[in-house]
Amino acid sequence: MFVYAGIDEAGYGPLLGPLVVGRAVFVVPALAHDAPVPDLWRRLSKAVCKRISDRAGRIVVNDSKKLKTKASGLRHLETGCLAFAGLCGDRPTSLDGWLDLLGETSHQDLTAMPWYEPTDEYPWQSMPTSMTDGELAIAGSMLAGCAERIGIQLGGLGAAVVLEDRFNRMVAATRSKASTSFTFVAKHLMLIWEQYGEHRPTVVVDRQGGRTRYRDVLAQSFPDVQVDIIEESATCSAYELTDHADKGRSMKVSFQVDAEEANLPVALASMVSKYTRELMMARLNHYFTTRIPDLAPTAGYAKDGKRFLEDLAPHLSGLGIAQAQLRRQA
Repeated sequence: MFVYAGIDEAGYGPLLGPLVVGRAVFVVPALAHDAPVPDLWRRLSKAVCKRISDRAGRIVVNDSKKLKTKASGLRHLETGCLAFAGLCGDRPTSLDGWLDLLGETSHQDLTAMPWYEPTDEYPWQSMPTSMTDGELAIAGSMLAGCAERIGIQLGGLGAAVVLEDRFNRMVAATRSKASTSFTFVAKHLMLIWEQYGEHRPTVVVDRQGGRTRYRDVLAQSFPDVQVDIIEESATCSAYELTDHADKGRSMKVSFQVDAEEANLPVALASMVSKYTRELMMARLNHYFTTRIPDLAPTAGYAKDGKRFLEDLAPHLSGLGIAQAQLRRQA
């Protein structure tokens, strides 16, 4: 069978809110592991499309930055994330259930970050947030029927939700935001390796920045596995991981520029990451704007994040919050 996984993140650059590193794993039982990488957009075209303008009732799967619009809000992100989650029989009805599905506990210690902490006044958001249960059920049924007919399975969705305190501790320890992010990419790779290694999975990771060499960091993450270079170029760095001592397990991992444009699993991982971050940012904005009525909400990115922090500064001591708790390290 062909196991095809994607990894992508949301929130690498912002000053505020979590970093989320997501994964999506697909299984095509009828394909051999060494078959050409399948075009899942084409195979799922009765239920899925790539552009909002082409949807005609279908589910849009693409780079998450293209799916959140002023007109639609989170609707396209949410439809895709929850409909695909339904392929595994999962139907979270609130944000804490969604975090549990992704493998992150919904009961993290939030005492240092009260803007996320659920209260009687503002419990975890109910889901779906942007459509009715009936609309989601129709989308999910359409996708499930199409996937079953053509023999595509969802092996699972997952995400690491790295909140500000953890992010800052890790950046301080490693002195590298890139190393912090790769820690969670490596955890996803290890999970895929442990679950599917004997089926020789193909994993695509969206590449950030100008780095082109990953052999050494992969070897550090997989110390008992041989890591061979397939390609290292300006657009793609690909490697073969082989464990000759353990049933011949192997895995192909490639780091590609704009990977979400050509790989549906990466696009879905991007959507899972962005959707999760947006729900957490909604909590952050609700906490502060309800306490400071004239404060405009923020998406947390550089320019507007600085504006938000400047507007908040006179109020933080009264809220018992230090800016260092709220602001992520660069």
